[in-house]
Amino acid sequence: MALSGRFVWRELITPEPERAAVFLHTVFGWEARALPMGDQPYTMLRHPGLGEDTGGAMRPIMDGVPPHWLNYLTVDDVDAALVRVAELGGAVITGAMDLPGIGRFAVVADPSGAVIAVFRGANPGATDTERTPPDGTFCWSQLMTTDVAGCAAFYGALVGWTTAPMGPTGVVFLDGAVARGSAMANPMPEAPSHWLSYVAVPDVDARFAAATAAGATTFVPPTDMPGMGRFAVLADPTGAAFALWKNAPPASA
Repeated sequence: MALSGRFVWRELITPEPERAAVFLHTVFGWEARALPMGDQPYTMLRHPGLGEDTGGAMRPIMDGVPPHWLNYLTVDDVDAALVRVAELGGAVITGAMDLPGIGRFAVVADPSGAVIAVFRGANPGATDTERTPPDGTFCWSQLMTTDVAGCAAFYGALVGWTTAPMGPTGVVFLDGAVARGSAMANPMPEAPSHWLSYVAVPDVDARFAAATAAGATTFVPPTDMPGMGRFAVLADPTGAAFALWKNAPPASA
């Protein structure tokens, strides 16, 4: 199985990372610590129960960028991926940049406008585990797009994903037999295409209540997906959307 086509990091881009960090601590218990990075600090978000970083947060480096979670997708070669993105009808937002000791990355948009980072780790595979994501960590990425078929072709050509049907119009992205993410028609046509990041939680309703009490905006209240799980979609007080997820219990024999 190739090391390309895996989500290995999520990064909150927001003009108010400190405010967002307080919210994320309230909802998920994540602890924030600031690291120096050029002209501004970078906030690492740590899951204290696991003793590992689960994401990061920073201010946007360009004007006009709305708050969002940026998903990092592995590729075999970042520079070659940028050429391929342009060939496939996507857009290159930033050129390739090195993170010393961490890897090389760039920010791009797929043909529907959804923004994503392409990434090659300094030690490829070191952070690409196949474990079931623990509660309080990111567990899924879903593309909300105006063009499911076109984006399926784009990501298939970029990282080798194949697809399987999901519901009436959606698809699951497959890396061999392993599901890496999904895509569905954006239910809010006025909203731009985007990647929605899901966090695994032990109780969607309890975390939803904590999030709304802490100032979250509700897009989708706790809702069951029969046979799959329960989810909710919200935005933090700075405006970045995210989702909560709990797998359905296994069917009894």
